[in-house]
Amino acid sequence: MDSATNLMPFPQRSEDSSLTWNRGLAAGSLLAGALLLVTGYRRAGLAVAAAGGAVALFEHPEGVRNFWNSIPNFVHASQDFLSRTESFIDELNRQAARVRHMLSREA
Repeated sequence: MDSATNLMPFPQRSEDSSLTWNRGLAAGSLLAGALLLVTGYRRAGLAVAAAGGAVALFEHPEGVRNFWNSIPNFVHASQDFLSRTESFIDELNRQAARVRHMLSREA
């Protein structure tokens, strides 16, 4: 038997492999930029995140445009969440004050 016939065929390059590579680069850059920003390396984080955003923009301009247009919805949802959280904390403080008042009367 010829050993060359038992080997698996070499995978052919397709358009999807470059697409996956570009997505990985964009996602990795954005993640690395976010981690740098969180750890305090602001300039480096912004530069790396901008590079990742540029790769994403060049590769998928329609997806980036859709994301950009949906940012106001994200901001509105975040504001709604913060408003609800603030209301919950205010109610919690009112209840705590009431319990403290009741406990101080009994003592």
